[in-house]
Amino acid sequence: MPADDRNEHAPWHRDDPRYDRCAGAWVGAAAAACIVGAPPAMAQEATHPDGDGAGPALLSWLIATALEGLADPATVHKAVDAAADRAWALALRSTAADGRIPDPDPAVPPHSPMGAGWRAAARAPAPPLEPARAVFPCSQLVEAIWRAYAAGGDEAAMYAGAMAGARWGASGIPLEAQRRLADIVAPRSLLERAIVLARGSDPGAWPEAAAQPTGQARSVNTPFCTPHPHDPGVLLGNVAHLRTGPDVQAVVSLNRIGPADAPAHLPARDRIEVWLADAQGPGINPNLHFVLDEAAGAVAALRAEGKRVLLHCAAGQSRTPAVAAHYATLACGADVVQALRQNIEATGGHLHTPALAQAAAALNGVDMPDPAAVLFPDGTPPPRQHPPL
Repeated sequence: MPADDRNEHAPWHRDDPRYDRCAGAWVGAAAAACIVGAPPAMAQEATHPDGDGAGPALLSWLIATALEGLADPATVHKAVDAAADRAWALALRSTAADGRIPDPDPAVPPHSPMGAGWRAAARAPAPPLEPARAVFPCSQLVEAIWRAYAAGGDEAAMYAGAMAGARWGASGIPLEAQRRLADIVAPRSLLERAIVLARGSDPGAWPEAAAQPTGQARSVNTPFCTPHPHDPGVLLGNVAHLRTGPDVQAVVSLNRIGPADAPAHLPARDRIEVWLADAQGPGINPNLHFVLDEAAGAVAALRAEGKRVLLHCAAGQSRTPAVAAHYATLACGADVVQALRQNIEATGGHLHTPALAQAAAALNGVDMPDPAAVLFPDGTPPPRQHPPL
């Protein structure tokens, strides 16, 4: 069923995949400029939508218009006059809504940057998932960007990044490209603008809230930190510890945070926000293996730069030990089963979302259908406890 015929007015639940895809459209366009080595001004221009402009300014206006029209395609029809621009914006809107890129429209000249980017995003093949070989379907995004670049240069690459980003989501964009983008413009600013346009404003909720609401869970709100069992230069903690202003040179956040949560003294490229949910189910963590691999790789890259790193999630008990275990295999030569066991024990963690441990194991060639039985055959240790708040 075409996206135009569906009810797009349903409320967005916490892990709605449209968050990821809408953010991916705008961040993907700007990150594409960094991937192909375009002048920094092109990524910067993508933050200034201009319907009367050209190049990245026009592209960003079309992205903004498409996202604003997510609930009603008539918004796009009313705002965009040129047939090619309107066809592209409607295609981006549809992709952000349902994760499928429509076939290129004949109204868009195939050799224009817009047409070359659309065709590359629609036609570049997505490889099957082979986690142990670090082959991920969402790597199609980078392949599409380079195909577009070969066909039409920097601007075509940015159009491909927007369309492929809307397909795969911000979670499918390499973190190294986002670090390079952070030297020019904060990826979070694009993420926030995209989501607010598509969903509507909600100042008390992510991503608009200055600090991420954390409820009353003691494991989240009582500061916790412990050294990584394999590398004391990596600290494992929770969001409450992040808010204490820890003595670190970089932070890798695995949960949603607000701008007031992160240490303000750190440069933007050393405050890495990873799109990873502590949940499993249809549409949740669509790029799970890629995201875990990227997060662990980001920690390894920061450590190679000589930085002391805080790796954290909300409670530090589920996402954090999974990424920490994979980091241990990548950077420290650890066995993944032992690393999972040791990092879960070190953080007082749990296996309530077994898909995280399963993904970490699969990245290292280990099939783990029942993580609890493999890791803790005598019974899972009790999770970390805290006194009442």
